[in-house]
Amino acid sequence: MVLSEYIGLFLYFGLMLLAGGAMILLSHLLQIRVKGEKYDWTKPYECGLRSEGLRMDRYPVHYYLVGILFVIFDGEIIFFVPWAVVGGDFREAGLALFWFVEMLVFLFILLVGYVYLLKRGVFNWGGEYD
Repeated sequence: MVLSEYIGLFLYFGLMLLAGGAMILLSHLLQIRVKGEKYDWTKPYECGLRSEGLRMDRYPVHYYLVGILFVIFDGEIIFFVPWAVVGGDFREAGLALFWFVEMLVFLFILLVGYVYLLKRGVFNWGGEYD
């Protein structure tokens, strides 16, 4: 193995470590300090504001539903990359139309799911969820 093949990788990791260290150093140097008060490292950093204690507010279920839906739809969008990569192979085999219709069927299924969620009112933030 030749070390020169890995120089880009080492440079990337070095830059990552440098950027992370610079961010930690800058946040320490630019923090808000109150005169006469020592910084307590055991308290979490909260944008320079004092914590109001443990808050047990209830979040609407819409936050979780939208988060789950984002993960589902985002996970399905991952299938576009392999579809696009094998497009040339299908074109060479004379199956370009099949390749294209295959993705249209996939998009139609996604669209049906999106319309179903839209009709159920999942994206309606003003009212109550059915």
